[in-house]
Amino acid sequence: MNSREFVDSIKLVVRDASINDTISILTNPPGRKVSSKLRARSDWFNAQSEQEQRFLRETIADAVDNAIFGVFCVLDGVRAVEDSATKGKFELRFVKEASILLNPTDAVMLHELYNAQD
Repeated sequence: MNSREFVDSIKLVVRDASINDTISILTNPPGRKVSSKLRARSDWFNAQSEQEQRFLRETIADAVDNAIFGVFCVLDGVRAVEDSATKGKFELRFVKEASILLNPTDAVMLHELYNAQD
């Protein structure tokens, strides 16, 4: 797996699944004892027009994209998670037969690959 394949996988199994799961839960909350907060959100969502539901779906997608982009920025070292003069760095590796560094500093960064999608 290379950096592009990793970003594509995250898009599929994290981004798309998060958006779809959130919309599914809003549309039809699972379980026998749905919390009153979730029930209220579901009732509100289902009462909206198609256009308003579409706007909310797009807003959820934007929020998920921003969160993933932010995590990739941290992994790439362009967004700090520590306030130290001697900062560390993250190394993201895929290990199977070999160990492949997915966020090398001399290549296109993960957040750039993610931002370039669609």
